[in-house]
Amino acid sequence: MPEKSGDGADNGGGTDADAGTGPDVEGGPRAASDAGTSVDPSVLHLSPAEREARGITDDEVREAFRAVLVRGTEAQKDLSGVTLPDLSLDRIALESVDRHPVDLSGATIEGLSLTHARVTLPFVLDGATIGSLRLTEAHVEASISCSNATVTGETDLFEARFDDDVTFDGATFEGPVDCDEATFRDDVRFDGTTFDDEVTFRAAECHGDSNHLEDNTTFSGATFRASVTFRETEFGFSMFDGITCDEAAVFQEATFTGDAEFRGAEFGADADFDEVRFEGDTAFTDAAFRGAATFRGGSFEGGARTLVDDATFAGTTFHDDVSFHRASFRYVTFAGAAFRGEAHFESATFDGDADFPDVTFAREVDFDETRFREDADFSGVAFDSRCVFRGCEFTGGANHLKDDVSFEDARFADDVDFHDAEISSANFRATAFGGTVDFSRCVVSERIDLEARGIDDDAFVDFTRGKIRSGRIVQPAEGWVRYDLTLASIGDVDLAAERTRDHRQLLDYFRFCRTEFDEFDGHTFDFSGHREYLDRNDWTVHAFDEPSTDTFDPDYALAMTPEVVETTYLKAKQSASEIGDMKTAGEFRVKRQRYSRRKSLEAARDPDAGVVTRAKNLGRAAENCFLGLTCGHGMRPMRIGTAFAIAPLFFAFPYTFGGPLFETQASGFYENLYFSYISYTTIGYGNIGPVGPLARFLAGSEAYLSTILAALLVYALVKRSEL
Repeated sequence: MPEKSGDGADNGGGTDADAGTGPDVEGGPRAASDAGTSVDPSVLHLSPAEREARGITDDEVREAFRAVLVRGTEAQKDLSGVTLPDLSLDRIALESVDRHPVDLSGATIEGLSLTHARVTLPFVLDGATIGSLRLTEAHVEASISCSNATVTGETDLFEARFDDDVTFDGATFEGPVDCDEATFRDDVRFDGTTFDDEVTFRAAECHGDSNHLEDNTTFSGATFRASVTFRETEFGFSMFDGITCDEAAVFQEATFTGDAEFRGAEFGADADFDEVRFEGDTAFTDAAFRGAATFRGGSFEGGARTLVDDATFAGTTFHDDVSFHRASFRYVTFAGAAFRGEAHFESATFDGDADFPDVTFAREVDFDETRFREDADFSGVAFDSRCVFRGCEFTGGANHLKDDVSFEDARFADDVDFHDAEISSANFRATAFGGTVDFSRCVVSERIDLEARGIDDDAFVDFTRGKIRSGRIVQPAEGWVRYDLTLASIGDVDLAAERTRDHRQLLDYFRFCRTEFDEFDGHTFDFSGHREYLDRNDWTVHAFDEPSTDTFDPDYALAMTPEVVETTYLKAKQSASEIGDMKTAGEFRVKRQRYSRRKSLEAARDPDAGVVTRAKNLGRAAENCFLGLTCGHGMRPMRIGTAFAIAPLFFAFPYTFGGPLFETQASGFYENLYFSYISYTTIGYGNIGPVGPLARFLAGSEAYLSTILAALLVYALVKRSEL
């Protein structure tokens, strides 16, 4: 930063003796030693033309002004409306015999310089017009009031220190303003002030320690027509409500130790609040950011008032992109805010409740790896573009009567990503989905309520490898949503339809593919409520209703191969068995065996497999087919019982009508039937025997067959008794 100086020689003349220069303020001569007792203060009230006519020089005017400052009475210090030349009071200590203020209200001054000066008396410059104002490294111990003043040139307060109130309400600064590293120990006011040129408050300190009942620093209604920076500035309680910044506004790394209010603020260009620390309550209510806004790494700690949100952006409008990347909040509300550009909350932390009700996100919003450690409310939010909650943590707080995160009445017009999110409990009642909703690898540790409807016909919720401990998924009257539960783990989840008559097609909209149904102890999925659907659809759970739209092209984690389907029914059977629904478990067992047979047949037809391997799989398929046909894999005892009872009847026909090869000692169909049954039951009374060679073969085969069918009957009866 360039060196600041305020040499008297550069400010309208005056000798060294007149200026009172010295090595420093404390060591230099005092203004009282410069003021001659014979100076007439009346010259200050003369117009420049009158002074010129009388031959009064500017140096004499300055001498008279110094004398009034130090030794003037209250009346003599009333210099309102005067016109003065450039006043240089650099490097002197201004001490008066009394504490009456110097009243320069409405005055016109070519310039006022107090560089390196020490000022102990108040100044009133209300309504004054000043060419330039220079207080570089000055120490001002008394108050200064410049309300409605106009500074036509530069204002330099670099490293100045103000111990009392400083007021610039309604002032106009036509030139640049430099308050870098200035210190305001009491209240400073710029309410309604207009800054026409660049303004800098870098590393300034605005404490206001003596006033705890009002705001210490106020810029209410101020207008910044050029860029303004408060980088690394320290504020106490501050008010920026209603300010207008036409160009860039920089608050980077600033610190607000008290409340900060930006209600109704208008930022016409970029606003930089990166790494700002708000230690008190912060309000940006109804503010407007027309350029990009950044709050990266910002800290919104909040004050001690628990009934007030620590930070509020309610009703705020972000017309361009905004970033809260790695920002940290306690209790914060964005109720009714509008994000018209992209919104970035990546890796942000919300230690208190986060409220986003009725917010509008017109473009993409990213909450990637954001942590919500208390309740989060997104009810009524309109997500008009893609939305990302990937890796988010919704852990919730101590309030167990509320959902940890709520998207009730929210509308997702495009894709939304909850991949790898961790959710304690969530509410998606009356939610609308317009694209693909990615819950893959999402973990719901307590409960989720999904009563979503599809905006289009291809709304799709992907729970691949997700985990849901408990909850309820309801299909609406119109706009059903498809759910992919491939490799997912679901516990006590109730699947329902809003209209009772729609229940008959409910499971068609859920893709069960190697889904785990009994991973959570005490929370096992129950198929018993869907028996009507299952019985009508041959106990099929792996079928999935694929939409006919061209835009629907999901990338499933697993294809429905016979092996995958077999495993799916195995897991479904285990779930039904665990809750004691043996009827459903048995039917799923039958379905599993059917797809096991198909798996073996596929392996037997594989040309790349070895001959032995193909033969083994063919044998397994044949065995499986036999068990299915005879006893329904143990689930059809009536079938095997009937087969056991009537099997000898079929042998009686070749015995009777087969000719010499099937000849027996019996005559007629009835005796041959009798012979067939005693051979089948291995009774063999010996009064009738086989004669032909094939008859002897069939008689032995009947005995063997009866043994097999009897075993299958017992097996089926045992399995049936378990239901």
